[in-house]
Amino acid sequence: MTKEQARRLVGSRKKQLEPLYIEQANQSIFQKLIQMEEYQQAETIFCYVSTAEEVNTWPVIGHALECGKKVGVPLCLGKGRMEVRELTSFQQLKKGMYGIMEPISGTRVMDKEEIQFGVIPCVSADLNHRRLGHGAGYYDRYLEDTDFFKVSLCWKKVMMDQIPTDPHDVQMDRILFEDEL
Repeated sequence: MTKEQARRLVGSRKKQLEPLYIEQANQSIFQKLIQMEEYQQAETIFCYVSTAEEVNTWPVIGHALECGKKVGVPLCLGKGRMEVRELTSFQQLKKGMYGIMEPISGTRVMDKEEIQFGVIPCVSADLNHRRLGHGAGYYDRYLEDTDFFKVSLCWKKVMMDQIPTDPHDVQMDRILFEDEL
């Protein structure tokens, strides 16, 4: 199966998800994430700002800010390129590329070396810590020379037995979903 075929399959699965399932799964995933030792010990985290098509990360960002952690969120710079900007409140977000919420201009650029824990988006994932991204390569390019702990959040009902991968794909340290591994 190609990545594009996998994305189409997952897209059809997502259309069948009930709102109650999504709400309960999001809450369960959030609770598991904030209980992770790697998250709790991290002083600086990187987290994508979710859309309706993804596991909800807004509570993660809010929790991290409330706990006094430094929070970095992605800013798309152009085709396949992004950087991480420090966010100190939700008021620093505006609609950006692809309709995704991103930091306003003037927010501080965060160095990769500052980040200790990253929440990385995925379309789907498997139990071997592989993620299927949206296909633009933003995250794999950004993550290729990083060493912070990386976790992807995924609804179990859209997970796959095996994600097709390429040599440049960055593997996650953990895939978190609403059931225990």
